[in-house]
Amino acid sequence: MTEKEDTTKKPEQEPLDDEALEKLAVEELMREAVQGAARAEIVGPSGWVKGPQQKTNKRFLVNTLRNAVSSNKYHSSRAAHKHSRHRSPKRDRYPEPSIKKDRSKRKN
Repeated sequence: MTEKEDTTKKPEQEPLDDEALEKLAVEELMREAVQGAARAEIVGPSGWVKGPQQKTNKRFLVNTLRNAVSSNKYHSSRAAHKHSRHRSPKRDRYPEPSIKKDRSKRKN
């Protein structure tokens, strides 16, 4: 089985009895053993050792979120200020004359 297939399995909703739990545990241990053997073929004996779990860079995450929120506030306040300054659309600034000249009757 590949890792992709493993992640698509959905856990059962009903509580598991001892036999089902044992079966799942054996399947997981076999899966880990197969993956370890594959790593050992590529890397050597150190392939059996699991790598450390990657930790989240919390400082980077906090700074990114803070800057994103700050930027969103800046752009939304700037847009509100811009719209309040220019209340009328551009076409309303230069209204068309109420009386139109008929240019078709003009002499050349």
